Amino acid sequence: MTLLATQSLWQAIYDKLNNDSILMAEISGIFDPAPEGQNLPYITIGEGSSYDWSAKDFSGQEHIIDVHIWSGQKGGGQIRILADKVADLLAGQDLTLMGHQLIELKFIFFENFFDENGDVRHGILRFRGSSIQN
Repeated sequence: MTLLATQSLWQAIYDKLNNDSILMAEISGIFDPAPEGQNLPYITIGEGSSYDWSAKDFSGQEHIIDVHIWSGQKGGGQIRILADKVADLLAGQDLTLMGHQLIELKFIFFENFFDENGDVRHGILRFRGSSIQN
């Protein structure tokens, strides 16, 4: 029995994105973390956090997880296009979790900005998921 669904949710998100041939044709990969010098654009899936979401008749968790998009283009268009594809692939989807059932996965946040060095554009999509233990 797995108490936390965090790894299973992370893997389900990775699998959903990695299995989309259209998305994968536009990026150099999905990493945790990206190798040094990785060709842009690429995606990383953040660590996220989990909180108790239980009631007397079920054991549940709420998850916050970030998907990061990295681009070498100066304009934000590539990030916005990729973010839209990622959000479409994940929001509201019924992903399969090991030992848990995903109740919902909702898009809650998007930000697009230059990283500290000003050379790499960084997009963050945040999702909130709810799961119950089987």
